Amino acid sequence: MNLKQAMGRRLRGHGDEAELNLTAVMNIFLILIPFLLLTAVFVRISVLELALPSLDRRPSAAKAQPPKSVVLNVLRIRETGFELKSPETNFSPLLKKNDTFDWEGLVKQLKTVKIKYPDSQDIIIAPENSIKYDTIVSVMDRCRESGFPNISISG
Repeated sequence: MNLKQAMGRRLRGHGDEAELNLTAVMNIFLILIPFLLLTAVFVRISVLELALPSLDRRPSAAKAQPPKSVVLNVLRIRETGFELKSPETNFSPLLKKNDTFDWEGLVKQLKTVKIKYPDSQDIIIAPENSIKYDTIVSVMDRCRESGFPNISISG
């Protein structure tokens, strides 16, 4: 028997047939599929509601009103006390008294700014790095109570 005949016999099915053992492959998939499902990040869809300006060229009642002026109020919180900056208003720094902040003086200055600029609702708080978080939250509460609901924190 030559080589060609031996190859033909194997191709035709004569001889020993090998059986595939799929147990190892099934074990891998049994471990791999739950692992992939647990580590997968599923898509989270969020909706942002935007109010875009219209392309209408006709003047409306809202456009006829003059734009409100922006008032920049900055409140610095230092280790020594508070320092409020507002346009056309010069406030003296509110220094600590007996190692406590002057909360009444701060509220008084904030109300003075609110009387001068009643449409102003924004204030920027700029604390020093050493100021405690509780102090910043207390300042934010005083600002909201005085009529400044839009608070930004600057570093």
